[in-house]
Amino acid sequence: MPFQGYITSDIDTPSKSGLYFTDLSGCTISLLEDLIKEDQDDYSECFDYLYKKAQINLKIDLQRKLADRFHIDKKLTTRETSEIKADFNAGPGLAGVKISSSLPKYGRIQILTLSVYAEDVSPMPTGIFYIYKDNAEGELLATITSELNSGRNTIDVYQDFEVDTLFIVYDTEVASLRETKNKYFADCIGYTEQLCNYPCAGDSTSVQQINGGGIDIRFVAYCSMEKVILENLPLFQYALLYRIGVDTMKERVTTQRVNVTSVLTAERATELMTIHNDDYKAALDAATMNIKMTEDPICFMCKSTVKAVTNLP
Repeated sequence: MPFQGYITSDIDTPSKSGLYFTDLSGCTISLLEDLIKEDQDDYSECFDYLYKKAQINLKIDLQRKLADRFHIDKKLTTRETSEIKADFNAGPGLAGVKISSSLPKYGRIQILTLSVYAEDVSPMPTGIFYIYKDNAEGELLATITSELNSGRNTIDVYQDFEVDTLFIVYDTEVASLRETKNKYFADCIGYTEQLCNYPCAGDSTSVQQINGGGIDIRFVAYCSMEKVILENLPLFQYALLYRIGVDTMKERVTTQRVNVTSVLTAERATELMTIHNDDYKAALDAATMNIKMTEDPICFMCKSTVKAVTNLP
């Protein structure tokens, strides 16, 4: 499920943060209980589901609203880090790859996959890969575990990270993997067996093989609208509030779980959905009408007219 990685951070749950609701009323709880699906235990799970939908829809609508003025979700770079060599890594300790990238304010790196070539041993060990900030003494950001088969293995990750340097390694005593070297790209003239550095194709990302390497990493660095929302939540809180209302009423109209004794009829839900949607659009317009993100000129690159001169005859 590759799109999981794009939704890795949750905006604070409103029922807990107090930004939107100090409490869920009995009427709201009754409505949510009517909407509970078979795979949901209670109204809390139902609300979490609706809240996640509201976040996604808000993100999509913000991209539309700001696309004519700014570059949103701009891809900064996409790379594959390594070529797999013939020899197995016999070095002690941690080995792998370090990725360094100068991320802008609203930039993220998403690790897509890890590829390794495992030695033919029986039984095959479990591969455990660690993702640190900066180095082995830095913060442990993620642990990736996967069963390894003999030969080439590709492990799906699809996780976002917001640090400039990722140290992605494994323990050579746990798994026996082939060594790697930096992947060469033909568009980098003069950079033999080295990942492009600026100004080659405008890419400021670099890769270093650590202790013989052993991991081939596919990753993308991009500008994240989700991060914009998370770090500027007060600007969008009312739009999000009404978006939750829209998605709740939409679920009431379309769901097959609601029984005939429900107090809120489909007709009334449709009416409320229209009202909430009008309020949502108004709140979204107010939040984006004159918005400027001057702290990040890379992800938010103004595309409006800078100067206009009229030449009279």
